Amino acid sequence: MSEMPRYRRWQLWALEKNPLNYEHLLSTISDPVIYAKRDGGDGWTISEVLGHLADTDSYFLARARALAEGEDPPQGSGRSVDERVKDAGYATQDAQDLFEKWKAVRVPYHAFMASLPEDDDELWERPRRPPEGGGFTLNDQLVLSAYHDLDHLHQIVKIIRG
Repeated sequence: MSEMPRYRRWQLWALEKNPLNYEHLLSTISDPVIYAKRDGGDGWTISEVLGHLADTDSYFLARARALAEGEDPPQGSGRSVDERVKDAGYATQDAQDLFEKWKAVRVPYHAFMASLPEDDDELWERPRRPPEGGGFTLNDQLVLSAYHDLDHLHQIVKIIRG
């Protein structure tokens, strides 16, 4: 029997728990000046990170639904992530409001992923071809999601540390 259901369960737990790590980290910020700081010269602010997480989880949900149905995932806008974040104006928006937006988007995304039968290896490993090429599976989506959370959590830690 495959060990993959156990690994999927761990990734799903990470998706569920990662927002709590963000919530704790954000609660440690006492200096409002930190919210204006960027992750490096042209990097993002905390608000931009949080807005990006909400946008990405919306896309991840659409892509996961397509993968589960055996369809090709939706195409991106063709613009870079940096362009989308800047165009959305997240830098001028309240970080706590964007955090709440991300948590609200995470709920249906996590619920959808958790609703899939974790022992159906055929479903989870069926590759689809995204527009940019290469195979992509629901397993890939799940691992990428958990990693994506941690990558941006680290980004916020770097912003706070200055």
